Formats: sequence, C-alpha cells, structure tokens
Amino acid sequence: MESGLLSRAEVRQLKSAVRRESSATAAERLLLDSVRKGHDKLALHRYLALHRIDSVRCGPYESYCRRVAGHLPNAALQRILAHMGWLS
Repeated sequence: MESGLLSRAEVRQLKSAVRRESSATAAERLLLDSVRKGHDKLALHRYLALHRIDSVRCGPYESYCRRVAGHLPNAALQRILAHMGWLS
C-alpha cells in the first residue's frame, strides 16, 4: 500500500471501483486514507463497506473502528449502520 494521502481524483476513482467492481483493494485504500486523515466517521463507513466485500481485510482496522464507534453517540452510530444497510 502507498504511504501518501490520496488526492480527490484518486478517491473518486477508487469509489467508482468499489461501486462498479466491489473492489476490496479500492475499499481498503479508501479506508486507510480516511484513517490517516483522521476522518473517523468516514473511516467507519468505509470499514463497513470493506467488511461487506472482504471481511478478512478488515483486521488491521478493527480496533480503530471499534474505538470510533464506541465514542459516537448512539443515534449517530445507528444512522451510520442504517445508511450502510446493517440495520433494517
């Protein structure tokens, strides 16, 4: 994986790959970028997206995302889970 932060153009390309191809590689790069930039809620969204595509790749990010989820107000966590299709 690359060590630099992604540009907006790279983020758009990767998001497209996740949508069109369910690319686990693209999903993981987006997650890593969000973590590096300190975008906690976005990282949680991207963790859940990666989990849906390839849960095995989530391991390195699990404790970080659990901490993020643990610090969110319950209503905010419920909104994220519902938005990502984890709640009915």
